Amino acid sequence: MGFKHITNFKPFLEMNSIVLVYGALLVVLGIVGYVQSGSPTSFIGSAAGVVVLVGGYLMQSQAWGKWLCLVGAVLILGGIGARMPGLIQKLSSGEETLGGAWVRLTMVALSVLFVVYFFIGMKSQSESAS
Repeated sequence: MGFKHITNFKPFLEMNSIVLVYGALLVVLGIVGYVQSGSPTSFIGSAAGVVVLVGGYLMQSQAWGKWLCLVGAVLILGGIGARMPGLIQKLSSGEETLGGAWVRLTMVALSVLFVVYFFIGMKSQSESAS
């Protein structure tokens, strides 16, 4: 009887599924990046994913929760995206392989898509709800 609240995953399943998948992918990609590179900075992606998941959970009851989701995407775009020109230069010169950079490239691509979804998809959802 006391465990009923702990095992109730219904609030997480009611989250916007795109937000849920995006946040979970960032967490997993951060862990994969750490396993692949051994660099603790790989967990920045996981931290951003947790921010997105918390924002997605709060989005159901707090209007500012959706903005917290955007903060997670901006963390990725600002942190990893700012280093993309250097990464592309290293890829073209052969210093870095695509196998070593795929996690960062995937995080940035997913974050760009999420920002587009945020401003187009979530806006249309909130307009239809009101």
